[in-house]
Amino acid sequence: MTINSTPSIPAVMTSVTKGLRFEQRSLRVLREHLSMSLRRVGGKGDGGIDLQGWWWLPAECLGATPPSAESDMNPEALRKRIRVVAQCKAEEKKIGPRYIREFEGTVLRHSAYPPSQELAPALVGVFLSTSPFTKASLLQAYSSPIPLALFHLPETPQMPSNLAVSDALFAESTLPPEPMLPGTLVFNPALNGTTGLLRGNVEPRWERAPDATGGRPGIWNRGTRIRSWTPEGDDESSQEELP
Repeated sequence: MTINSTPSIPAVMTSVTKGLRFEQRSLRVLREHLSMSLRRVGGKGDGGIDLQGWWWLPAECLGATPPSAESDMNPEALRKRIRVVAQCKAEEKKIGPRYIREFEGTVLRHSAYPPSQELAPALVGVFLSTSPFTKASLLQAYSSPIPLALFHLPETPQMPSNLAVSDALFAESTLPPEPMLPGTLVFNPALNGTTGLLRGNVEPRWERAPDATGGRPGIWNRGTRIRSWTPEGDDESSQEELP
């Protein structure tokens, strides 16, 4: 008797759906809490990148001169942007150092060949995972000369896993409200060390809920939470400078 070991179509579709939903969920969390306006680029020929776009940080966090009083009414004048590429992994097993090494190479390639000269100076790699990072993977990231952020964003019981893959999958209304979750957000020294890209001006925190059952990601500067902000319309459907 021949045993067919090929995965069934429903199992494959569930795996694909899980990955796509995590990408969409990551987009929303990064925008709502970390001031990142990214868009999906995953698929055949994506070069190992699932999301890319901009990180909008207060000018002073990047060592820039504070804007003049005349620009105070223009929120965009108070922010400077950094190019971001991100990879999303929705897997059950923990993320080991091999994943981080491969991601380092991916970020390095994108840094060496930017879409335009304007985008050449700075690039941050963000690795998002539904499963935790091993100690070895954290050490790999911390020793890297490439600016990296590692984001453990656990799955939730509310996340449906049996939705069909369709355009409706990416509608904001299909995603449940983000719960208060236990998770982690860490920056390596190349990103936020005293000699890193951010010069120690941006502190990643996982802000705990009052009942200590979970929390949310956040970034802080000199004891003050940085309010998440992205330009209006600068989202998945509006990234003209990033082909």
